[in-house]
Amino acid sequence: MGVITLNEEKVAEIDQSIAVEGVDRWFAEQVSAGFDTGMGFTLGLAESDVALLTGNYVLAKEADALGSDIPPVIDVSGAPHSLNLEELTTVMLAYGSHRASLSQEYSTRKAAAIGG
Repeated sequence: MGVITLNEEKVAEIDQSIAVEGVDRWFAEQVSAGFDTGMGFTLGLAESDVALLTGNYVLAKEADALGSDIPPVIDVSGAPHSLNLEELTTVMLAYGSHRASLSQEYSTRKAAAIGG
């Protein structure tokens, strides 16, 4: 019977690729799950959601300062939710903290997967 020789460098490269794919899959699952506000609705965590919610918050602060109606927050199902500025600020602080924590954990896991 012949001898099989493995290219250890290629094996390590494949193992690393599998590990990175697992980290990417974990992160995608976390983003897909969204952020539970604790107020009966969930907000999206994709980059586009972050941009829209941040813009909504900036507009809400300006509207409140002018005595105008605060724009509603749209959840992952497309339903609008009316919050006052204090409620919105609380939600946005928790949302931002959650998203930042996910990003940090992703970075940590990815560095470990690539051996960094």
